[in-house]
Amino acid sequence: MSARAHTVASYAIAVAIVLVAWQVASTAFDVPVLFPSPLAAARKGIALIREGRLQADIAISLWRILTGFVVGSVLGAALGLLMGSSRIVADMLAPYVNFLRFVASIAWIPAVMLWFGIGEASKIMLIVYTTTFVVLLNTMAGVVNVHPTKIRAARCFGASSAQIFIWVTLPATLGYILTGMRLAMTNSFMTVVSAEMVAAESGIGFLIFNSRQWMETDAIFVGMFTLGVLGLLTDRLMQALIRTFLWRFRAPA
Repeated sequence: MSARAHTVASYAIAVAIVLVAWQVASTAFDVPVLFPSPLAAARKGIALIREGRLQADIAISLWRILTGFVVGSVLGAALGLLMGSSRIVADMLAPYVNFLRFVASIAWIPAVMLWFGIGEASKIMLIVYTTTFVVLLNTMAGVVNVHPTKIRAARCFGASSAQIFIWVTLPATLGYILTGMRLAMTNSFMTVVSAEMVAAESGIGFLIFNSRQWMETDAIFVGMFTLGVLGLLTDRLMQALIRTFLWRFRAPA
């Protein structure tokens, strides 16, 4: 059996085990409506697709995630490179970074909603916030771990500080930036769901929260399953892009 076939078979067995356990738990539950079976969730998912609701919620959530994720990644990488390259800048910004990164994005939801309303700006700002610190810290770690020998070698060849940054520091740090982006994607998904639960009229988070009010537990399961699938596909896409275009810059294991 080839490695790919072995992987597919392993995934299929794992999925089958989860579905069987889910079915058994649903059957044993006293109130089936509170714990729907896989078949009930599948029927609800098909119904939501036929209505067009699930596709619309997926599209708006992904747009919010992508926008905030890209802006936050760029901001985090830029700040991380700056703080990692300059001791003065690091000393100035470190207290703020170390304070704010422990304030969860969920805690900011009430204030952000008051400042920016319940429109798209507030949700995107929260995703930018939660993405920035993860990418920033990984980027700083990459800059700090650039081997001094590489920098000394570049200086021996007459490279200026700007040239060392472009041709030595940045390539050596890119793998850490990419790793930070993968980690930050998880936070982006969690943040958008939280924001959509509080103040939104669309999105996967809204679907889950709104279904709770109408006791549509099967729709809640559909929303959670959709989040997991989207997250898995997004992560696999990022891995594929890194392997295809940026394989030279992957962070060391």
